[in-house]
Amino acid sequence: MNELDAIQASLASFTKQLDEAVSNHFKEMRKCSFFDPVPSEWLKPIAEQAEIKTFARGDKLTIEGESMSSFYVILFGTATAYYKEKPVGTIRSGECLGEGVFFSQETLERSATVIADGQLVVAEIKKSGLDNIQGEAKAHINKALLLALFKKLQGANRKIEELLR
Repeated sequence: MNELDAIQASLASFTKQLDEAVSNHFKEMRKCSFFDPVPSEWLKPIAEQAEIKTFARGDKLTIEGESMSSFYVILFGTATAYYKEKPVGTIRSGECLGEGVFFSQETLERSATVIADGQLVVAEIKKSGLDNIQGEAKAHINKALLLALFKKLQGANRKIEELLR
């Protein structure tokens, strides 16, 4: 095998690994309820922008006050959000956090520290990756984010009602 053949074989192997990584991201994301509004053909370009990360119990996903550069979708597990070191909520599989980065043109700060309650698997999508999503895929991720925000608003309304009783 000459040097050119070796380079081509290496490139083919690398391309195959990239395709497998995107396929694995796609499979993990397809199982998550957050992505239900996104048809499979439009989930692939979103999966290409995602990084699947795992966290152990006690690991911090975000730190209150740090600059936001990405948002997370919980694929498996739960995490607790802390504001000024006090627990303020639980984030479960199928829910997201940091979605404000998707809608804002300016730099935002994290409003809470989020800590994994146990094993946690998330899809992280960076702001730069969000900017790369175009067309129908962008419309479907918008829909998923708006539905997530609507659910959060419903939960906040229920908490307010409980406090007023």
